[in-house]
Amino acid sequence: MKSRVRERVIELLSEFEGKYIPQSYIHRSLKVSKSRVSEVLRELEKEGLIQRVSVGRVNIVHIMPGAFRGAIERAKARELKLGIVYSSEYLFLGFFVKGLLRNNISVDVKVFKDSFEATRQLAEGLVDMAFSPFVGQLYLYPAYRTYKVVGGGVKGGFRVLHKPGSETIYSSMISTMDYARYLALKMGIIEASNTHYYKNPSQLMHAAKRGGYVVTWHPVYLELSKLGYSTILTHKDLGIEFCCTLATLNTVTEDLLDTIRRSLVVALEEYKRKPDEMLEYYSSITGIATSTLKTAISEYHVVNGVHKKHVENVVASFAPVLPDRNIYRELLYDKY
Repeated sequence: MKSRVRERVIELLSEFEGKYIPQSYIHRSLKVSKSRVSEVLRELEKEGLIQRVSVGRVNIVHIMPGAFRGAIERAKARELKLGIVYSSEYLFLGFFVKGLLRNNISVDVKVFKDSFEATRQLAEGLVDMAFSPFVGQLYLYPAYRTYKVVGGGVKGGFRVLHKPGSETIYSSMISTMDYARYLALKMGIIEASNTHYYKNPSQLMHAAKRGGYVVTWHPVYLELSKLGYSTILTHKDLGIEFCCTLATLNTVTEDLLDTIRRSLVVALEEYKRKPDEMLEYYSSITGIATSTLKTAISEYHVVNGVHKKHVENVVASFAPVLPDRNIYRELLYDKY
């Protein structure tokens, strides 16, 4: 029994030579106890086939290049978990899911109210792929290195608002909103004495009753306008050419990755032609009313993705020296 578990672990790891994967992915994929997987990994580590590092309470496994060359490839996964952030941003989602289904890949969509949590769960292997803020994906990458950005999406859809009464600026943390906050302050467009971070729209709606500056997205800013907030900046004023990007775990095999990337390109093209076709589907996933989603169509614009210049610009805002910039460039899938 022990040797069989070892064989299965090696068979699985052979797919990810040279990559970093969450250790939890192994026992979940093989349906083997954590203790037995840990025992096998200790053996493999002693043999120099893998390296293990800890990020907080999460164990990351680095499979050494060439370690298991020649091992039999296991059956490909055909069901994927996708994380998205609660917003009106992914109106193309129905086309994307439909395209994957045409390729016999089913998708389980999980909606996160906290954008940073969506990226963290991706990094730790709790979802297979995620549309989450590019800024957060960059920020977490050096610590985990378990995922790659493989596709773009849309830009726009956020605003900087103001209501007299406070010198506080409200923003979600390590996100496009946070980057917009940084740029607005750096450029001297707004003046705020302190920053208050919110984890979800409910927290924001409660805190923002006092007034101040708010950086947030559609449909949340629609609710703020009812509280007397007015828009002072959009993405165009700040020159931000991205928002959320699609990142996938390193555990996603090459053939699946190619299918995912092709499906996204097709989905974005279909969305540009028929932007209101999948609104009911998206409403059923997010709980956002179809009538509200219709108002988002003009707020978001399809982009070709993110590029190295975007990496450089964002990284300069939070990591001007450490770690070395090259590690952030690795985030972009090399065929992207």
